[in-house]
Amino acid sequence: MDETQNLSVAAARGPSRAVITLNRDFLAILASEEAAGIGRSVAEIPRGDGWQEAKASAVLAGAIIGWLSPEAVRTFAFSANGNGPLEVVAKVGRFFITGHGIESFDDLTDHCSQRYGADPGESHLDEFTMTEPNERFAMGGALARRATGRMAVLLGLELDREAVLVVLGA
Repeated sequence: MDETQNLSVAAARGPSRAVITLNRDFLAILASEEAAGIGRSVAEIPRGDGWQEAKASAVLAGAIIGWLSPEAVRTFAFSANGNGPLEVVAKVGRFFITGHGIESFDDLTDHCSQRYGADPGESHLDEFTMTEPNERFAMGGALARRATGRMAVLLGLELDREAVLVVLGA
């Protein structure tokens, strides 16, 4: 069974209670006062938490890499309607982590397509190298580096790395 079939089987069953609980805890961290402030500064917005903004998506993916390890996380970029990458997501095990939470492949594709007004048939995920410069994402600058490091620390303080890897199937 290839990776795509594994993702479809997992989506058909739906997420386990452990994934649902982890998602709730992850979203609570993103909405915390400190994390939301970091997200707003990266996304350059006055309200909200900022992590749902595409501009901050690469910083969040970088924080997840820093928290869980580069060996456990792969990064992908969502592209739609012939446009270049619109959002960066982190894949851990069978799930994708974004500023919107922990999602299966099918949910991620549907939600990203809705966010960007795209036809799911014209949308795709491609592996994304975090070292490649891209003007759509806040990457590489001093603020992004500090934000990435601080978010990795916050995630590590609140969520046990080993438990997360097990729950997400890494």
